[in-house]
Amino acid sequence: MRSTTPDRGESPPARRSERTLLRRRRIVRARDRRRLAAFRLRKGGAAALDDTPAVADGPAWVRPPPSNTMPAEDTMCPSNGDTDREWEVAPGVKAVGIGSFHKSLKHNAFGEVERSDFEKLVKATRGLGGEFKRVPKGPGRNGADAAALTNPQGGLAADRLTQHPAAYAMLPAPKVDSVGTAAEMTELYWMALLRDCDFAHWNEGKLVADAATELDGIFAQAVADTQDAGHLRPGIDLPGSASVRAPVTPQNLFRLGLPGEEVGPLVSQFFLRNVAFGTQTIDQMQRPYKYGANYLTEFADWKAAQDSGQDQFGKAYPDANEHDESFYEAGGLKRYISTPRDLARFVNKDALHQAYFNAALILLSGTAKWTPGNPYSDCGPLKDREAGFGVLGGPHILALVSEVATRALKVVWNQKWQVHLRLRPEAYGGLVHVQTIGADDAGTRAYGLPAWVAETKPAQQFKKQYGTLLLPMAYSPGSPTHPAYGAGHATVAGACITVLKAYFQTFKRDDPMSPLPFMSLKERSEPYGEKKDTISCYRPAKDENGVGTLLALDKDVAMQLTIEGELNKLAQNVAMGRSMGGVHWRSDNARSLILGEAIAAEMLADITRDANEHPEFTFRTFARKDDGEPKHVVIKGGRIYVDGILTNTHMSAL
Repeated sequence: MRSTTPDRGESPPARRSERTLLRRRRIVRARDRRRLAAFRLRKGGAAALDDTPAVADGPAWVRPPPSNTMPAEDTMCPSNGDTDREWEVAPGVKAVGIGSFHKSLKHNAFGEVERSDFEKLVKATRGLGGEFKRVPKGPGRNGADAAALTNPQGGLAADRLTQHPAAYAMLPAPKVDSVGTAAEMTELYWMALLRDCDFAHWNEGKLVADAATELDGIFAQAVADTQDAGHLRPGIDLPGSASVRAPVTPQNLFRLGLPGEEVGPLVSQFFLRNVAFGTQTIDQMQRPYKYGANYLTEFADWKAAQDSGQDQFGKAYPDANEHDESFYEAGGLKRYISTPRDLARFVNKDALHQAYFNAALILLSGTAKWTPGNPYSDCGPLKDREAGFGVLGGPHILALVSEVATRALKVVWNQKWQVHLRLRPEAYGGLVHVQTIGADDAGTRAYGLPAWVAETKPAQQFKKQYGTLLLPMAYSPGSPTHPAYGAGHATVAGACITVLKAYFQTFKRDDPMSPLPFMSLKERSEPYGEKKDTISCYRPAKDENGVGTLLALDKDVAMQLTIEGELNKLAQNVAMGRSMGGVHWRSDNARSLILGEAIAAEMLADITRDANEHPEFTFRTFARKDDGEPKHVVIKGGRIYVDGILTNTHMSAL
C-alpha cells in the first residue's frame, strides 16, 4: 500500500483536500465500474472492462497484479503485467521496465532504465497526477533539458459527454518477450526496409514479395501463441475473419483487413485530391522527407535518445526533422503520398483530426447523401421543407469530427499512462541489439526475446548495413515521450471515421449490407455549375527524381472502391503510417481503432437521444466476425444495437 505520509512542508488543509478529492474520485469510479463490470469483450470486438474489482491504494486506484493463470478468451485483463516484472538479465543481476515505456529517464550502459527512476514513474501513473513532476529526467542533448513527458495527466481528465476515461479498457498488449511482439517487430523491420518503395509499383517488387512470405509464417506463429493473453488475433489485429487469418500477400501487406480496405491502392482516395475548404483550396501535396534518411541506427545515438527524448540537435519529437533543409528532398519538391516514408511524414506533423476533416469536406462537396436515418436525408420525412444545419447538417458533422477527437485522446491517454505503459518499438530494437550483439563494450544481456527476431531478413539486412539490430527510425529523435499502447492517432482515426460512416450514406438504401461505390460521389473543376462529373480515382506515383504525379486508376479497380472502404483505408493509412515511421506496433493501431469506434458510438447514441428530430445512425464495424463480415450497428433512441441485439451500454461490444 502506498504510504499516506505527507511530504514535508505539506499543510494539513492540503492533506484534507487530497483526501476529499480521493473520496470523490473513488465514488465516481465505483459508480462507473458498477455500470460496466458485467460487460465482456466479445470475439471480434472492442472496449469493455474486466470484472476484477479495483483496489484503492492511497490517492490512486490500482489494478491488482495479473494472475499467473491465463484469463478466459472473452474477458478483459487490465494489462500484460510487464510493468511489474523483474528480469534476470545476467547471473545475479535483475532489471525492471524491460517491457515498459521510460523514454527521457536515465538509463545505464545497456539502455536499461535506472530502477529508482522507473519506480517513481510507475508510482506517478498510479496516483492522481501530482507525482509526474517528481519523475527524474535523464541527461539532455546539445545543452537542452530532456524532453517533457507528454501529457501524462491527460487520461485523468473527466468528461461530461462520455464515460470517465478510466471506465474504458482494451485487451492487454502482447508481452514484450512473446512471439506476438517479435512478429510485430519483424513487420516493423520490413516497414523500415521498404520505407522508400513506390506504392505505384508495390506489387511488383521482390522485397515486397519476400516481406509477405516471411510475415505470413511469422504471423501464423503469433496467432497460435494463445498462452499470451494479448496474443495477435485475426479479425482484429490481422486480415481475415475472427476465426481464420488471411494469408499475407503483397496486396494486403501492412494492411489491417478492415471492410473494403484491401481493394485498390494502399493509399486512400481521400488523400489523393485537393480539398474545397470554403473559398479556399487545401493542397494535399506535401514536401517529403529525404529518401533513405533513417535515424537512431547507432547504439550511442539510440542510447542518448532514450535518456533525453531528443535528437543530436536537442530537438524533441514535436520538432523532429526540422533542424535544417537536409532532412527533406532537395529543391522544394512536393508530391502526394507515394511511399511509406510519405505516410510516416504525414502522421508526424498532422493535426490529429486533419485527415478526417478533409474527408468530411470531400464528402460534402462530392454531394454524398446523409444516412437514411437522418430526417433531412433525401428519403427523410423533413426533406421537403427543412434542412439540417447546426444539428444534423454540414456544420454539425464538421464540428463533430473535431469533437470526438479530443474525447478519444482523453480515453486513450488513460490507456497509455494509467494502464499499459507499453514500450515503443525503438526500445525493443535496443533489446534485440543488446541481447544479440551487445551494448558496445558492455556486453550482452538475456531478455528472453525469441532469438529468431534477430535472424529475419530485414534484421540481417540492417545488421549488415548499420552494424546494429536497432530499428531505423523515420524521425530524428525517434518516438514521442508517451507510451505506445493504445495509439492516439489510431483512436482518433477510429472515432472520426466512425462518425463519418454513421453520418453519411455508405450503403445502398434497399440493401444495408451493400456498400455504395466511391464513384457515386461527384466533383467539378470550377466553383460553379452543376456537380455532375463522376469523381476521379487515382493511384500515386513518383518518377526517378522523386517528382510525384497521380495516375488514373484502372476503371475495373476504381469501380470496386467503396465510400466505406476508402474511409476505412484512410483510418488504416493514418494508423499504420505511424508504424511505417517506427513508433507504433500493429496491435496498438488495430485495437485503438476499435476503442475509438466505441467512443464514437457512445457520442452518437447521445445525439440520437438529444436531437429533437430523433435521428438514427448505422455503420459496420472495423472488426470481423467468424464469417468474415463486420457487425452491423444501429443507434437510435440513445441505444446501440449490434447485429440486432440491444446492448445496455454505449460501450457495446463493437
